[in-house]
Amino acid sequence: MTHARSACVLILLATVGCTSANGTDERPEPSKPAAAGSPAAPQPAPVTPPPLDAGSGESTAGQYGPARGNAGFPYTAGTRGKALTVAVSCEGKGGVEVHLPVPHADFRLACASGDPAVTYHQLVLPASHRSGSVRVTAPSGVTWAVTVGRSDPAGEDRAPATG
Repeated sequence: MTHARSACVLILLATVGCTSANGTDERPEPSKPAAAGSPAAPQPAPVTPPPLDAGSGESTAGQYGPARGNAGFPYTAGTRGKALTVAVSCEGKGGVEVHLPVPHADFRLACASGDPAVTYHQLVLPASHRSGSVRVTAPSGVTWAVTVGRSDPAGEDRAPATG
């Protein structure tokens, strides 16, 4: 029984660890990454589906991306009288071509290297309230993302609510 208690005390002492003369633990500092010879260059912002302004009555009907090359995606139907808003963000050498079959609309957007370019298009067409799809054609070196939504047509003034 004496050997069992002695072994237990030795195990406890071994697990407590060592302390220095000033009473602090002598644990190694966590390793820090080595500093590079030159400061890191700022990274460009990532390409993400552009946000719509929900506070001003814009609502999202579909989003896609980030993506490279060609792709398509659907968007949901909306309220009659609302405009279809198509927001495109892209980055890279070249541009994107956006095709919307339902309202019969197409447009091109040039992209730039560095921070993504973001462009908002508003389409006020008779079929703007219908569901549909977006087809994006882009070279493989271009990263893009799209948000489709509904909003009040630009230039439409609303009378302030009275109460």
